[in-house]
Amino acid sequence: MLFDSSAPQQRRYTLEDRFTFACHKDLRCFNACCRNKHLPLSPYDVLRLKKALRLHSDTFLVEYAVYALDPVSGFPIISLKMRDDEGKTCPFVSSEGCGVYHDRPTACRLFPLGRASGVGESRDKRDQFFFLQELPDCLGGREDKTWLVKEWLKDQGVLPYMAINDRMLDLLFHPKRERGKPLDDRQLQMLIVACYNLDAFREFVSETKLLISSGIDEETRSRIGREDTALLMFGLAYLTETLFP
Repeated sequence: MLFDSSAPQQRRYTLEDRFTFACHKDLRCFNACCRNKHLPLSPYDVLRLKKALRLHSDTFLVEYAVYALDPVSGFPIISLKMRDDEGKTCPFVSSEGCGVYHDRPTACRLFPLGRASGVGESRDKRDQFFFLQELPDCLGGREDKTWLVKEWLKDQGVLPYMAINDRMLDLLFHPKRERGKPLDDRQLQMLIVACYNLDAFREFVSETKLLISSGIDEETRSRIGREDTALLMFGLAYLTETLFP
């Protein structure tokens, strides 16, 4: 979750705050949270999932993604497409749990926490806060395992996700972006390709010789050419320079 105003003060958890939670198969609600959800996917979420499933970005987006526009920012929102069944269950969940657990999205790693990040009151620095999601049917909060927020983030492997996801803030709060003005078709296309369709972006980079014209050294060009994460980081940097001319 991103916000473009000062973060609200109520229900804020810092990295040093504690909460109680544990999830396991013996809980009656096990897997119940993996249904009927609006689950936005960050660019890094899409990267990890399409690699885990060994799919081309085009195929992943068609089979597993839903596209919408954020009514406030005008930025594209890519969400996970739930199954067309009575429970609207996650396509990756089974009776044994998550089938893509090693590559599960940011929101799943954070659960039962949520996180919001944006600009602080002075607007020249970033702010973040965490909050406990209100889930009355979840029994995990009644377990006796207590965590510091920072311990949970490390244990769930979410820190690298957060670091890459926050690069989107450079675009959302770009100094040349006009607040309240929707993105045009060119900007939307650039965002979707560079952030969510890395295989198409790789083809674009290769055909246009963009890496060479960008003045990037040969070693870095080689890493971008073979590593999706390096390509995504290059794409975000490229958008920061070109999205709002």
